[in-house]
Amino acid sequence: MSDELSKLKTQVEELQQLVKKQNLLISKTGQSVLELQVAKQKSDVEDFDSQYTGFNKKGKSGSAVHDDTTNFATNEDLVQLVGELQGQLESIEERSIRRLVNSTKVDKKDYLAPLPNSDGETPKTTEGFFPRSLGDFETVSDVDLFRLAKFYELLAPSLKEQEKFDDYLEGKLDNFHVGDLPEADIKKELENFSPDQLIETFNDVARFLGVKSRRGTDIW
Repeated sequence: MSDELSKLKTQVEELQQLVKKQNLLISKTGQSVLELQVAKQKSDVEDFDSQYTGFNKKGKSGSAVHDDTTNFATNEDLVQLVGELQGQLESIEERSIRRLVNSTKVDKKDYLAPLPNSDGETPKTTEGFFPRSLGDFETVSDVDLFRLAKFYELLAPSLKEQEKFDDYLEGKLDNFHVGDLPEADIKKELENFSPDQLIETFNDVARFLGVKSRRGTDIW
């Protein structure tokens, strides 16, 4: 028992370090992007001044051609950028916390914490394809496993899915969700999967969720 507690404590510490590294990476990325935005805006303003005053930053005469200023970075652009980066950071933190929770689940009746996907969408356990418990995940059907892998973008989109997504971008569809795929279409897709590919998909989803369960042998 003491060995299991020690292992869990070690895993918690490792995950905490991972979260810190991810937070630092996002923060540095945000700072770098902001610095580039500010530098570009400063350069654009100098060019803008030279065009309208007839002198550039070196004091030499320049053309006074009226240029389009719509490409200038505004305060609203920067605020939006910071907001998007903050949203990504919060999503990473949320997934890390939920993975940590799921890594402690050992009994089949233990509930699993659903993780948000890259779009910030969190599946509901009461309805849909996300397994309610560890036991439900270990016995998940191939169809629901496919939905899980697609929801978390662990499988490449099929040609049909890409066509539907293009229709959504063009406004031909009101919405597009992988959970809306008909079961018949999924079963047809699964015909192209070998048993080994299904095992690999299960293990990929398990790692993403932080669950310890695995299928097959010699699997990390």
